[in-house]
Amino acid sequence: MRKTLMTAALLAAAAFPQTANAQVIINSLTPDPGYLAASTLNYTPLGYVFGNPGMSRFHVVGTDNGTPFDIFTYCVDALHAFHPGAFAWADISVMVPDAGRQDQLLTLLTNSDLVLAAESDTLARKTISAATQLAIWEIVHDSQDTPYDTTSGDLFTVGGNSGDARALANTYLQKIADGSWTAIAGHKLQVLFAGDNQSQVYVTAVPEPASWLTMIGGFALVGGAVRRRRVTAYKAA
Repeated sequence: MRKTLMTAALLAAAAFPQTANAQVIINSLTPDPGYLAASTLNYTPLGYVFGNPGMSRFHVVGTDNGTPFDIFTYCVDALHAFHPGAFAWADISVMVPDAGRQDQLLTLLTNSDLVLAAESDTLARKTISAATQLAIWEIVHDSQDTPYDTTSGDLFTVGGNSGDARALANTYLQKIADGSWTAIAGHKLQVLFAGDNQSQVYVTAVPEPASWLTMIGGFALVGGAVRRRRVTAYKAA
């Protein structure tokens, strides 16, 4: 049985002291497409019961070492509240040590992002977003994964207006378990980590090796052209 996320988060906070001097500042966060809520969120290993938890993707705006950034994220730590403040980039292993669960998260996010992007109805988008959030919490927090279930286990929600989201989250988790969903190539997980705040996870595109070679070749061609123009200009002079 793996360690609980609370233990992992405490260990990460001790092993990641640069968070105190983080250059990543989140200035604002907005639920996008909007919250669905449960009556309670329950984390049984510590006996925690949180009232009226909201589930949504976040639109996050801030700066990275002074450079503006604007991204969409999900909570990867259900045991903290999310508020503006200082964060640091971290490897996903800081929050999710198990490689298998890392792949499950990548599979979930790369596929649910496509589902969300294809939906225009506001309530349906909220349900997809809330389901994704619940599935993330299940993968990260629950010690058992055979099968995952957002209505029982180490962490679960009850009540509120998120019943459809719980059912949809279980569908997503089943798609991951039976191989209907696999991670979409060319993407990786990014984590904004904060020991005393709610760490966030999102997916970024990673250029394929061929793309990198093309880019490098393009830079070389541009550099060669610049050098040739300089030589021609010198001869003409």
